[in-house]
Amino acid sequence: MTLRAPTLRLLLVEDDVDIAAGLGDYLDSHGVEVDFACNAPQARLRLQAQAFDLVVLDVNLPGQDGLALCRELKRGGGLRPPVLFLTARGALDDKLAAFEAGAVDYMVKPFAPAELLARARAITTHAAQGGGLPLRAGGYVLDLQRHLLQRGGHSLPLHAAGFVLMRELMRASPGFVSRQALCEQLWQGEPPDSDPLRMHVYQLRQHCLRVFGVPLIATVRGVGYRFSGEGADAPA
Repeated sequence: MTLRAPTLRLLLVEDDVDIAAGLGDYLDSHGVEVDFACNAPQARLRLQAQAFDLVVLDVNLPGQDGLALCRELKRGGGLRPPVLFLTARGALDDKLAAFEAGAVDYMVKPFAPAELLARARAITTHAAQGGGLPLRAGGYVLDLQRHLLQRGGHSLPLHAAGFVLMRELMRASPGFVSRQALCEQLWQGEPPDSDPLRMHVYQLRQHCLRVFGVPLIATVRGVGYRFSGEGADAPA
C-alpha cells in the first residue's frame, strides 16, 4: 500500500458567482479540490463540516464582510487553515487591515488565476515544510512535525496511516470526515482489497485506548468518522 501526498483542499468564499466558477474551474483543472461558499454563514458551515488546507476569502461579502468573519473565527479557534484575502481595494490601509485580521496573503482584483494557484501552493507548501501549527481538538494536541498525539503527560507516536487519519479527523473536528475522503487521502481513492480503512481505524482506536483511556474516533453511521474524546461508538 502506497500513501500519497494529500490533495490541496481549498475553500473559496466569493459572492460573485462568475468569478467563483471561473476560479473553481481553473483550480480544479490543476488538481486542486475546491469547495464554495458565497457568504459568512455558508463559510462557517463548510469549515465545520470539512478540513481545508487554505481559505481564499473575499473581503466584500454580503452581510458580514470577510475581515470580520476572519477575526471572529480566528479569535474563537474555528479557523485553523491559513487565509488568503481577495479584494478590489489595494490601498496600504486595506492590506494592513487584512493582515491584522489574520491573513497570510492578499490579492487585489483583477488577477490571473495562475497567480492564485501559485500563491496557494506556496502557502500550503511552506506550512507543510514547517510542520504547520499543532492541531488541537478536545484537549488533545497533534504535533505535525513529530507525528505525536499528546494530552497531559501522555503521548502516542503515530506512523503512516494512523497519522494521516488522526490529522484529518482533528482538522475536521467537530465535524466528520467521510470514508471516501479518508480513502482518498490514503490511497488515491483506490484502497486495496478487503476493508483496510476499517482495519486502520480499529488499530488506531486500540492505541488511543491504551494510552489515553478513550478510543478518540467515533463512527458516524453510514458516513464516516469524527474525532471524539468521549466513549466508543459502534464499529463502522
